[in-house]
Amino acid sequence: MYSEGIIRMKIVSIVALVLIAAVATIGASSPWVDMEGCPICTNVSSVDGLVENMTWEHHLTATGVMTVFTVKPDYRPQFLKAKAAMKELIGKVVAGDELEVCGYCSSVASLLKDGAKAENIIIDDSDITLISSTDEAKIAKIHTHGQKTIDFLKAAHAESKQ
Repeated sequence: MYSEGIIRMKIVSIVALVLIAAVATIGASSPWVDMEGCPICTNVSSVDGLVENMTWEHHLTATGVMTVFTVKPDYRPQFLKAKAAMKELIGKVVAGDELEVCGYCSSVASLLKDGAKAENIIIDDSDITLISSTDEAKIAKIHTHGQKTIDFLKAAHAESKQ
């Protein structure tokens, strides 16, 4: 098994890579993830130390995508507050409010508007969201969203190794 120190280093590295990639895409026509400019994403990036003390993963499932946030216990209250603010804003976008959000948040809102189901499961230091559907066309859209996010995270990781 991995030691706690190695796991923490991996967590910090992955989150840092996401932020580097997000900042690198600022100024692009429509960045997929914009941790600095998206009013939804900034709920996480604006909290001192939160990004460095959490991870963000995506995994495709048979009926959609699973998003996993893993947060160190000392940062759990900050994450829960950020998550509540994010949920409120994504709800406003789903309801039709026009906010300038990143591609990722816009895609999530679109999936939810289109009838995708979102379920949230909280386990110790992990916060898991499943976005799914039983409709094949909607599953394909969810998979496209999930794969684009997976590819974004892979590219961020590759850029940091250069």
